[in-house]
Amino acid sequence: MKVWNVIALISIVLCGMLFFPSNALSANKFDRYKHYLEDVPIPNIETENILGPAGEIFKFTSCNRGDLGFSLAYGIIPSGAGPLPHVHHYTNEWFWTPEGGIQLLETTQTYPDLNFPPTREEAGNAVIYSLDAEANQVFYGAKYHIHGFINKTEKTHPLVFIWIRDESSPEYPLNDGGIREYFQEVGIPIKDLNNLPAITDEAKLEFITSAPKYGINQSAFFTEYIKDLSEDIPLELVKLFDEENLMRIVDAVNAYNQGDKSVSCF
Repeated sequence: MKVWNVIALISIVLCGMLFFPSNALSANKFDRYKHYLEDVPIPNIETENILGPAGEIFKFTSCNRGDLGFSLAYGIIPSGAGPLPHVHHYTNEWFWTPEGGIQLLETTQTYPDLNFPPTREEAGNAVIYSLDAEANQVFYGAKYHIHGFINKTEKTHPLVFIWIRDESSPEYPLNDGGIREYFQEVGIPIKDLNNLPAITDEAKLEFITSAPKYGINQSAFFTEYIKDLSEDIPLELVKLFDEENLMRIVDAVNAYNQGDKSVSCF
């Protein structure tokens, strides 16, 4: 995989748990519950490193091709890092776990109104389902589902994020549904990967309070949105996937890396 040599989130930004059929790519294996991909292409371009308030280290790129707008991040997830449960309204997301080691979380219940987050007093809590990812698994996280992830192991693990702009999204400068713009605002720029900046209480608070501006409901503590945790993943959640748009993104990144000028990445 062509990725940056970056040094080594209670939470997911799981945003979803199903992937694509076995014939989508020759490198994939498939059974009833799991999808695998041996490689995920990353644009050959140097961009910023950002420390997320939930402890993740992101290397972001964004790309556009016609009406397709998306951002990707090669992430380094230290032990214990990961975002608290949250909901995306303007993006759909995939996670690729090259080494596994990440606990992914997601609900079947959806929350389509940004103004009514899934608190007990407003739109109501939900059961969130837990999956321990294996190496090279791919997971899809649809908008409106509560999701999150966490590195429960004692080791640092990589995690590749892909966010695609949903048609409901307002306009953001990078045409990616606001995700990269969100982390540019609330994250902390990294100048030296060997000497990471501190994550302040102010940064953690801004992570929560700025989220609705980018179409995100972000919980402040684990049980704010969640009433129970289960490992018995429902089949309806397992079957949730978006093969077509994932393949559009893979094709666009490969085309960019081969010099196709119809794709712009930055």
